[in-house]
Amino acid sequence: MRMVASFTLSALAIASTSHAEETFPACHAPFSDLLSSKTFAVYPALGSARSIRPAKPDVRSGQAHLFRTVIRDEARRGPNFAGHFTIIRIGCGAGTVCVAIADALTGKVYFPKPVRSATYMLVDTGAYEIDRLNFQRDSNLLIVVGTVNERPQGYGMYYYRWNSGQLHLLRFVPASKLCGLPKSTQF
Repeated sequence: MRMVASFTLSALAIASTSHAEETFPACHAPFSDLLSSKTFAVYPALGSARSIRPAKPDVRSGQAHLFRTVIRDEARRGPNFAGHFTIIRIGCGAGTVCVAIADALTGKVYFPKPVRSATYMLVDTGAYEIDRLNFQRDSNLLIVVGTVNERPQGYGMYYYRWNSGQLHLLRFVPASKLCGLPKSTQF
């Protein structure tokens, strides 16, 4: 029995040591410029609901019902995107969030198909911390840094515009181009 326990502990020590030495590719993209207020200002939200009391989100059916607690909790905080909408992050994996968008005026909850989920892009950005989902209250622009809908070959930066209850892809910059890395780089 002691031999099995000793072997198990040794295997765990080796596994944790090899994992600790794992490094991520360096990405020297100018994230502070790419995610600046100037970038978001190009897509201004029409009107702002700064002083409204958010409507209760409609979570009576479908995916909204399944995630009703987190949707209610986040929607209660008020708009954080495109004037009167709230982007809601729903945990659905270690480096992944599922995305819902609640309208603070009507309570309608959207699950946008182009971005059902967003996964981190595992790169070394130095001192700059990047988020998967980047947005501002006064802009219709959503920038995803990573990949959407768990596409293993789709890492990079996605630029979406929120319009008429839908996200529309404006541009995609592959991670290899963004970070100046070989196309064969695995994330």
